[in-house]
Amino acid sequence: MYPLNLPEEELKNKVAADFFSPNPQSENLKLDKEQRSLLKSLDSTQILGKIDFCISYNAKTLFQPINFLWAEAKKGNKADIIESFIQLILTIGKEKTYENNLPPIFLGAFDCEKIAFIPYHELDSIFTQNDFNWNVTPSKHDTKEFKTLHALAKELLESKKLQFNFKSDTKELQSFIQANFTLNNENIAKIPITKNNFTTIYQKWLTSVAPSISIDFEAEKPDILSSDFYLADLLSENNNTKAILDSLRVLLQSDFYKVKLEKRANSTSFNFTEFGFSDNQKAHTAFWNLYERPPKEEYWSHIIERRDLLVPSDIRERKGAFFTPQIWVGKAQSYLEKALGENYQSEYYIWDCAAGTGNLLANLTESHRLYASTLDKADVEIMQELSSENALHLLPKHIFQFDFLNDEFFDKPCDKHTKNGLDSKCPHCVESKLPKSLQEILKNDEKRKKLIIFINPPYAEATSGTTPAGTGKNKDGVALGNATYERYKDSMGKASNELFAQFFIRIYNEIPHCHLAAFSKLKYVNSSNFIKFRETFQAKFLKGFIAPAYTFDNVKGNFPIGFLVWDLSQKE
Repeated sequence: MYPLNLPEEELKNKVAADFFSPNPQSENLKLDKEQRSLLKSLDSTQILGKIDFCISYNAKTLFQPINFLWAEAKKGNKADIIESFIQLILTIGKEKTYENNLPPIFLGAFDCEKIAFIPYHELDSIFTQNDFNWNVTPSKHDTKEFKTLHALAKELLESKKLQFNFKSDTKELQSFIQANFTLNNENIAKIPITKNNFTTIYQKWLTSVAPSISIDFEAEKPDILSSDFYLADLLSENNNTKAILDSLRVLLQSDFYKVKLEKRANSTSFNFTEFGFSDNQKAHTAFWNLYERPPKEEYWSHIIERRDLLVPSDIRERKGAFFTPQIWVGKAQSYLEKALGENYQSEYYIWDCAAGTGNLLANLTESHRLYASTLDKADVEIMQELSSENALHLLPKHIFQFDFLNDEFFDKPCDKHTKNGLDSKCPHCVESKLPKSLQEILKNDEKRKKLIIFINPPYAEATSGTTPAGTGKNKDGVALGNATYERYKDSMGKASNELFAQFFIRIYNEIPHCHLAAFSKLKYVNSSNFIKFRETFQAKFLKGFIAPAYTFDNVKGNFPIGFLVWDLSQKE
């Protein structure tokens, strides 16, 4: 169909003009009126990063183009079509093209003789792999990653690809494009939501739907977040949030949202409040007419567990919502075993005091020895839901909301009740949020030596790396102003600006002789800003490893993150 020596750029232009435009250049490609009308709506000129070839549909009524095809192009006819698909998959995975663009209906690969298509959804499991290194050069076919992906996807691609010869299958290819590259295609009547694109769609929801909800999100955060309203929408059918999802704080009920608040004192029931729409739900209806919801049930757990991806960056930095990849969770648990023995789970207590949705504790099994706390009430409810489904082995009473940098560890009875202990009905007694069993561990010298604080704490600091010198601007309220900062700022020096250092110094001083097993930047080991911190923090290093920061979600930059295990009972 096309000359073997045709340059790649010219090949792409000819394929676009012949098969995806209403006026094909080749005299052999005659189109009827219906085909011409269809192709007028397609745009083959859109460029997406390093993807060779894109076909999309755009309209002013859409928030973003609907992508029909992302394809890899090769000149000549010698390239292996499967290898071309693998190169395209690596290109998309490396660029994370699906994060800022809705994934296409098809992926494709072509040369001067043939073109092949595969439905994008067939490759969901490829793009959502945990622990795959996408940071390689896609065009290098001899890398370990290329070979791994080739072995993983070859059989799937061969069994699912739809391949056409430009010359001998011209009519069939035209019919395929006419049937599938149209808004009448039932597969795109609504755009499917997957664990790849649910965050991208959230960003569009924020600008399209959120302003129409009768609530001031800025005034309500961090107690009520827009992300919880989005999840209520997303996990709904016929405008009603699925009842099975008890972990959600916000439920969509036809034309209003029902928000679950804290339990009333001395009651087992919840308080509820309601929020409606300021525009009779017009923006909400228009938006969700574009997207299929709820997503496939197989994605629900992932979406709820990865709620942290939807949390605004300022809240995320304050709370430390930095999800630890499973590859590092597993390695951290193996290093705990190396440092403390193969029976560490049965011999030690473990408390994750910056737990998020609890993924650091995944696969740990001694539920009566595990504790998880977090700043966010919604995350507490997610962990409780995961525990009820045995996805986490935690006792419900060992999962609790706790502000580690502000809240007190122990019950504080008033003077009147000091002798007899705390009276929960007394307005002057202060009850700690820690479970009584954990309070007893913290008070007992021997049990405390058998306590592991196992955390991936917040990485935020008071001064931003992008703040111009001398402006005096900082991230107000992120690392300054909490009780731990005020208590230890004089003994920490410049290290007091770092939230993770505040966690460490409170643990070191107020939970003495325990073990600290923590992910963090390595500043506290080697930075000159931490000289004063190290004068206080003296402990025996047991085991550890470092990993690249960019392998952690929401963490940007080229620096190492360490997982270090310390025995705080030994001063070194």
